[in-house]
Amino acid sequence: MCGIAGLVGNPDRALLERMCDRIIHRGPDEDGFFMDGIAGLSMRRLSIIDLAGGTQPISNETGDVHVVFNGEIYNFESLRASLQSRGHVFKTNSDTETIVHAYEEYGLDFPKHLRGMFGIAVWDQKIQQLCLVRDRLGEKPLYISGDERRLVFGSEVKAMLPALSNLSVNRQSVADFFSQGYLFAPDTAYQQIGKLAPGEMLVWQPGKITRSRYWDLLYPADKIPYAEAKPRIADSLDEAVKLCLKSDVEVGAFLSGGLDSSILTALMRKHEAKVKTFTIGYQGEAEGFNELAYAKVVADALGTEHHELLLDANSSIDLLPDILWHYDEPHGEPTSVMVYQLCKFVAGHLKVAVGGTGGDELFYGYPKHKAIRFLRSYSKLPMFLRKDVLARMASFIPVNTKGGRLGKRVKRFLSGAAVDDPAMAYLFWTRLIEPAVHRGLLSDSTIEAIDDVAGERKLIELLGDPSEDVFDRVTRVDLTGYLPEYQLTYMDRMSMAHSLEVRSPLVDYRLAELVAGVETDARLHKTTTKYVLKEIALDYLPADIVHRKKVGFDSPIGQWFKTELRPFLDSFLSEAQVNETGFLSGAGVANMMSDHYAGKADYSLQLWSVLAFEAWHRMYMEGRFDLSSPPPLAELRGARR
Repeated sequence: MCGIAGLVGNPDRALLERMCDRIIHRGPDEDGFFMDGIAGLSMRRLSIIDLAGGTQPISNETGDVHVVFNGEIYNFESLRASLQSRGHVFKTNSDTETIVHAYEEYGLDFPKHLRGMFGIAVWDQKIQQLCLVRDRLGEKPLYISGDERRLVFGSEVKAMLPALSNLSVNRQSVADFFSQGYLFAPDTAYQQIGKLAPGEMLVWQPGKITRSRYWDLLYPADKIPYAEAKPRIADSLDEAVKLCLKSDVEVGAFLSGGLDSSILTALMRKHEAKVKTFTIGYQGEAEGFNELAYAKVVADALGTEHHELLLDANSSIDLLPDILWHYDEPHGEPTSVMVYQLCKFVAGHLKVAVGGTGGDELFYGYPKHKAIRFLRSYSKLPMFLRKDVLARMASFIPVNTKGGRLGKRVKRFLSGAAVDDPAMAYLFWTRLIEPAVHRGLLSDSTIEAIDDVAGERKLIELLGDPSEDVFDRVTRVDLTGYLPEYQLTYMDRMSMAHSLEVRSPLVDYRLAELVAGVETDARLHKTTTKYVLKEIALDYLPADIVHRKKVGFDSPIGQWFKTELRPFLDSFLSEAQVNETGFLSGAGVANMMSDHYAGKADYSLQLWSVLAFEAWHRMYMEGRFDLSSPPPLAELRGARR
C-alpha cells in the first residue's frame, strides 16, 4: 500500500519531492523516485508485502519499464508463477513486480490479469508512454490534470498541488455534489483536475492521450437462481477473504456487529488462528448511535481479541480541517469523524484491517432497495388514500435527530412514490437534498453558470432504459457512483490518514460479477435484505446475529448542530460568510439551518455537507494556506466557537 505521484513533460526532482511529501501519511516507511528526460515517478510506501525487497519504483529486467502503484495485487503469487513460466525473471518477492512483468507480457491488457485494489502508473521509456490504471470497482483513487503536452497525476489531489496553479471551482460539480452527495468520475470539485473512473485506463504519449475502459460490470438477462447461487457465492466470498489475508504483517478486522463485518470476521477466523477486531462507539448522551454491544456479542461468539474505542458525548468538530485536508474535496459523510478516530486507534495495533464496505450495494441491504418492492404495492392503493390519508399521517411523525430514522424514511418514501418509474423514485430517495431545497441552496451565480441545475443528468443517464430490470438499473448507479466515489473514498481517506490499509473483500470484482448475475429474489427475498448472504452467514454465526435488525453506522452530528455546535454553525455558515464564498445562497443555507433547529426537518447530513463544502473552499481555494498540513479550525474564515 502506497501513495503515488508524478508527471510527464519536463519533470523536476525538487518538485517531485514536494509532491511526494504531501502524501507521506499514505506510506511513512520509505519513498522512491524515478526520472528521465520526460517522466518523473514518485511514491510513498507502506510496507505490507516483501518488507525488505518491495521498494518502488520497480523496473523490468532491461530497466526500461518502470512502475509505481498504490494498493495490493492479491493474486500476485499465481500471476508471478505464470509469468516466470513465460521466461520473466523476478528480483523481488513483491506484488509490485508482477505489474511490470505483466505489462511486458500482455501490453495494455495487463490490468485484466490483476486481482486487487490499485492505482497504477507504468512508464515505458522505449516508446515514451505513460499508462495510468484504476482498479475495477474504485477502491483506490487516481487523479489527473493536464493535457497531451504535460500531465500530472497523484493518489490524492494535494500531491498534485505543487505542480499546479490557478485552480478554480467546477461550478457544475457544486450542483452535482448537493444533488447526489458525491461526484462521478471524471469530475472533481476542481475545474482543472479530473479522476480516472473505476475500471478505466489512461495512456499518455507526447501529443496524444487516450482513455478507455478495460472492465465493466455486466448484468445478464438470464439470472442465476438462488439454489445455484448460494454455494457459488459462499465459495467466492471465502476465496476473496482468503486472498485479503495475504500479507507479511498481521491483518485485523473492523467489527460493527452488523452482518457484513461479522461474516468477514468469521471467514477470517476460518483461516487464521487469531484475529484482532475493533469497534467504536459513544458513551453518555450519544449512546443511541452505538453498536458496541452487538460487536461484543460477535467477538465473543467468534473468539476474537476484541478492542473497543469509546468516545465521549461531545463533538469532535476540531477534526474537520484534518478530515477535509485528507479528502481534498467536499465529502458529505459526518461519520468521517468517527472512522477517522477508529482508524487512528486501529493503526496503533496493526497496519492492515479488513472492512465490510460494499455489502449493502451488492446484496441490496439498504431500506431504499426494500422501498422499490413497497412501491409496487403502494402504487395500487387508491389515490385519495395515498395523498389524503397516508401523506397526512406522515406529516405528524416527529423528526428525530437522536438516532431514530423511521419518520425521515417514511416521508422520503412518500415524496418519491409519486414518480411512475421506480428507478426514478430510487433516484429521488438517494438524493442528498430534495429538488426544491436544492435549487434554493445554490447561489444565482452558480445557477447562471451551469447547464444542469438539478445536478442529476449523470444519474439519469446511468439509470438507462426503463425497459431494463429496475434492480439492474439502480445497482449500476450504486456501483458506478455511490460505492466508489462515496463509500470507498471515505474509507480510503480516513484509513490512509493514519497509514492503515483497509481491504474490502465484498468488492472483489469476481464476487461482484457473480452477484450481478444472481436473481433479485436471492438478494432481496420479499422484504428480507441480503437474503443469500444471511443464509451463508448462518453456517458461521448465531441466528440472532444474522437476523437482527440493521442499525447502521451513524453520527450524533444532527443533535450537536442543535446544541453545542449551534454557535459555531451560526457563525461559520452565516449568510454573510456563505455569500462571501459565493457558490451557495446564504439565505438558502439559513433556511435549512432554521428548519433543522426548529425540528421541521432533519438536515443533519445536508448541513454537514454544506459545512464540508464551505470549509473545503476556505481551506483550499482562498489561497491563505500552503496546505502542506491542515490548518487549525480557528484559522478558517468565520470559525468562532
